[in-house]
Amino acid sequence: MTSPSAYGPIGQSGLKALSDIVGPGNCLSQPLELELYSYDSSPFIHHPSAVVIPGDVPQMCQVVALCRRHGWPLTCRGAGTSLSGGAVARRGGVMLSTTRLNRVVEIDLVEETVLVECGLVNLDLQNALAPHGYMFPPDPASQKAATLGGNIAENAGGIKGVKYGITKHHVLGLELILDDGSLVRTGALLQGHEHNGPDLTGIFLASEGTLAVVARALLKITPLPRSFRTVSAVFDDLSRSGQAVSSIIAAGIIPTAMEIMDRRLIAALEDYLHLGFPTDAEAMLLVELDGLGPELDAQMDRIRDLCRKAGAVSLGQAATEAEREKLWLARRSGNGAMGRIKQGVIVQDVTVPIERLPGMLALVQEVARRHDVIIVQMAHAGDGNLHPHLLYAPGDEAEYGRCLDASGEIFAAALKAGGAITGEHGVGLEKVAYMGDQFTEAELGFMAAVKLALDPTGILNPDKVLPQKYQPLAGQECG
Repeated sequence: MTSPSAYGPIGQSGLKALSDIVGPGNCLSQPLELELYSYDSSPFIHHPSAVVIPGDVPQMCQVVALCRRHGWPLTCRGAGTSLSGGAVARRGGVMLSTTRLNRVVEIDLVEETVLVECGLVNLDLQNALAPHGYMFPPDPASQKAATLGGNIAENAGGIKGVKYGITKHHVLGLELILDDGSLVRTGALLQGHEHNGPDLTGIFLASEGTLAVVARALLKITPLPRSFRTVSAVFDDLSRSGQAVSSIIAAGIIPTAMEIMDRRLIAALEDYLHLGFPTDAEAMLLVELDGLGPELDAQMDRIRDLCRKAGAVSLGQAATEAEREKLWLARRSGNGAMGRIKQGVIVQDVTVPIERLPGMLALVQEVARRHDVIIVQMAHAGDGNLHPHLLYAPGDEAEYGRCLDASGEIFAAALKAGGAITGEHGVGLEKVAYMGDQFTEAELGFMAAVKLALDPTGILNPDKVLPQKYQPLAGQECG
């Protein structure tokens, strides 16, 4: 990849130019302010040189154009919930916070779409849609904070992914800011989109802010289900819970959600929430169906039977909406509960084919023993998306190093099983060194060509997704 000139320093004149665009109260540069924007939900810490918080799309365009003109690295940030280092400013420069762009622009119940700004929080969208009888199915566990721009950048999934798919299945069109500050639209936001030109929307999904800045998105919305059935199955062996998932899918049943929680997580959740969970269980599988009541009852009977055959030692079913909400509160509280074990965590999200799920769960347990680290396992099991949480004590470099070694072994095992190194958290800084293990030289070269065409000066979220040899300005930083 051709390298442009080095990233330029911002300086006082640059800070004034940024402040003139977004207003003095929305351009941050004091040390404590920059400290607060130096990290996301990953272990990586890098300080930006300035943080800007634009209030509308034209201001965003002006900020991006200014960065291009001066050669400043630009990192976009929603809520900072990225688990792979995607929202940290690896080369310094300007961090663009999207939190003020948080509106639902238009809900169209005839077309079943919603137009949103990039900084809108996922749960706020769900709350806006619910009175109309609709939902936006992708619901990452961080939905209380995570923004839709971040969901699009990482192609986030969530608990409902097994039935409804992930973010890319619900994005109809994007409004994007290119590296020179120009505004373009893709997909259903283009007139005549069904008949003219290629569908470019998919290029930007999971691109992690390295190709363009997402300003607004047109999303497909889905009617809220009328009924739910939620069952919990307890196992005395973790791999048997994975076998139950494989059997359910093989039987042609597609639940709304299938979530696995292992022994350590069950115990941590019980200590945290006091929900009456069996702390001596090796695994718990939560399965939920949605749709029309009569057909759900028959499917749930079949699911219970398959869980018993896989080795479930007990089964329960939520009898009320309150009981159902309690079960899903537990699942969504997993990351917080693990802080009661150790304060440091590396969250992985490898995927494997469903039939390989039982073996992969067992392999991660063996990796934990071999590397002498605590790995807590949960999984969006219905789509083969495992979330091994590797715990460490902050400041214990030896333990952190063992967690990194264990992570590498988990990545290798997932690829050997025909899976991928990330299912929804993104490559970011964390997994970029492993991209060469998943993709060929030709495939990485093609990705680099797209990057070069859309971001020739390399200012957009540098060092993410592509390995160093494909990154412009290796070794350069912005002052």
